[in-house]
Amino acid sequence: MSTRLPRTALLTTALAATLCTGLLAGCGKVADSVSEAASEKAAEKMIEAQINQNGGNAKVDLSSGGVTAEGTDENGKAFKMEMGNAKVTEQELGLPFYPGAQPVADKGTRMRNGEMTMATVELSSDAEPQKVAEWYRGQLKGRGEGATVVDSSSNGELQLMIVRDKPVQESMQVHVTAASEGGGSTITLMHSSGK
Repeated sequence: MSTRLPRTALLTTALAATLCTGLLAGCGKVADSVSEAASEKAAEKMIEAQINQNGGNAKVDLSSGGVTAEGTDENGKAFKMEMGNAKVTEQELGLPFYPGAQPVADKGTRMRNGEMTMATVELSSDAEPQKVAEWYRGQLKGRGEGATVVDSSSNGELQLMIVRDKPVQESMQVHVTAASEGGGSTITLMHSSGK
C-alpha cells in the first residue's frame, strides 16, 4: 500500500523548504554583515590604540568607505584625517580641476594637524597627458615668484611643483601620467601649508 501525500501537503512542504533555504541564506548574509562590522570595529580600535599609545586621543571611523580619524595628538594639537573618501575641492587645493576631469572615487585625502593642512585628489581625464600638463603649466605660471619651482618629466610622467617657505610653508604639486587603461590622463593634485 503506497502512501501519497495530498497535493496541498506537497506544495506546503516545498514552500517551507524554499522559505527555510531563503532564511538560512539570509542568516548567512546577516552573519557576514555582523562579521564585517565586527572586523571593522576591531580595526578601528587597533588604529586608535596605535595613535593613542604615545599620548594622543583619537576616534577612528571606517564605516564611510575610507578612514576618518579625529582627535588630539601627543602634543595636544587637534587633528583630523580623511583618507580615501574626502571630497576635496578646487578651493582647498588652490588649483582648478582640469576641464572635464572627474575625481576618482576613494582617491581624496584631507589632513589637518594644528596649523598644518594637506589635501590631495586624483582626477581622471580623457585628454592626453601633454595637453593636461601644458594647461597646468599655464595655471601655475606667475605663482612661482619667490618660490622654488620644479618642472620635470620622465618616463611619461610630468611633475610640476611650487614650494614656498615664507610667509608660510606651502607646496602645490601636479602629477600627470598616462592613464593605465584606455588612454587619457591620471592627474594628482596636492596642496599643503602650515607654519
